[in-house]
Amino acid sequence: MAQILAVDIGTTHLKAGRFGWDGQLYQVVVRELPLIRDETGRAEHDPEILWDQWVEVVREAVGEASDEIRWLVLSGYQLGLMPVDAAGRPLMGMMTLLDTRPQETFPGLLARMDIGRIYQRTGCPPLFQYPLAKLEWLRVRRPEIFHQARWFVGAKDYILFHLLGRFLTEPSLATATQLMNVHTLRWDPEILSLVGLTEDCLPEVVPPETRIGPLRPEAARALGLRPDVEVIAGVYDGGAVGLGLGAAASGVGAMNLGTTAMIRLVADRPILDRFPQMRLQTYYLAGGRWFPGGAINNAGGVLRWLREALLGLEYAEQDARAEAVGRPTELLFLPFLTGERYPGISHLASGVIFGLRTYHSQGHLIRAAMEGVAFALRLILEALRASGLPPFRLRAGGGGTRSALWMRILASVLQIPVEVPEVLEPALAGSAVLARVAIGAAPDLLSAVREMPVRIYEPVADWVPIYERQFERFQALMEDLEAAFRRHQEALDLR
Repeated sequence: MAQILAVDIGTTHLKAGRFGWDGQLYQVVVRELPLIRDETGRAEHDPEILWDQWVEVVREAVGEASDEIRWLVLSGYQLGLMPVDAAGRPLMGMMTLLDTRPQETFPGLLARMDIGRIYQRTGCPPLFQYPLAKLEWLRVRRPEIFHQARWFVGAKDYILFHLLGRFLTEPSLATATQLMNVHTLRWDPEILSLVGLTEDCLPEVVPPETRIGPLRPEAARALGLRPDVEVIAGVYDGGAVGLGLGAAASGVGAMNLGTTAMIRLVADRPILDRFPQMRLQTYYLAGGRWFPGGAINNAGGVLRWLREALLGLEYAEQDARAEAVGRPTELLFLPFLTGERYPGISHLASGVIFGLRTYHSQGHLIRAAMEGVAFALRLILEALRASGLPPFRLRAGGGGTRSALWMRILASVLQIPVEVPEVLEPALAGSAVLARVAIGAAPDLLSAVREMPVRIYEPVADWVPIYERQFERFQALMEDLEAAFRRHQEALDLR
């Protein structure tokens, strides 16, 4: 029976799954992907390790079914950037969305940008996480690498190069670079000129549903696949999650709660923030649909930091201690450990725990972190509502959904029921949805989604008014700390 192989490149994990023509899942493999970090703000993937582990995950997922695999579809994280030479060889590591080094040069780039004009052209607010800011950092801090580079590519682009022998990307990734015009879906020469580049320095853009072509013979041998396996471009990981959760229907919002987090809603056109804060980030999805909303850098990664740097507790124990607190903490945890994708404080923000007293315990800290992530996501939901895109339901995926407490906190902070579909690895399932449309097994994205049971978390009535007051304090604290963040960054710059 012909099967689809879906592979997801996440910030911290690689995942691969085999699906039938009808969307039935047969096999899943998950592997942790090491992230190279240091005190400079570096957060990179080693491209050789990325490829080697990608191959291992694929081979393990394929198992004895290599003759059944007919199509290979990819998803991958946004905001990555790596320079490569004319032969496609990496000139440094893959800068991920968690890399904070572009903060160093971002003020100089901001001074040259017409921020409002660029937002209207790209749908991307002025944030240091975008590849445009990474290019500026390379140009200023690593000029020898910048000028040696022939192409600048993301993680999925790099894997596609190994598979096909040419650099390709697709618009769900390209519209998250701040280098593509969302109205034309073409690279924007005016914006590229800010960093002295032209369109031929970036990959060719193909639609997500494109059946790009068969594997290179050497790639097929490495993966243990038939050489006639056809590669499908796919979408970015958050877009794949949205499709896998069944959030392609009107009024159904998608929330992913992994290392990072997002809230997005499918629309038939690019939607920009109606207000000058530029709170919405609008990316292409697939099939002529868009995925406006927002994302935050710091979600499950905050709990991972608590586990590794402070508490030494496994996630289940962290969850139990937070649950034991029993009620909202009334602490304010600004979870901005790696800066944040929020205009005004993006490159300045850092983590803050406000209101600590001697009676606060480990459980209070953990629960306050969960609450802080929920408040950061509420900022995105408010922007969607203000722009005429209120979700009537919110479907959630990602590792954070394993915590029933976190789901109840989110439902209470967002004041909307949160549905958690019982689907294993929604990013892989969403890629399989897209592949089934591409190969003609389903007529469109909506009909390709399999029916799935959901667990529903309702807002906790006693928590809602407490969290409403706390959210107001959270917003006020962000405003009060903006000047302090700025002074702190200036002090760091003088070191």
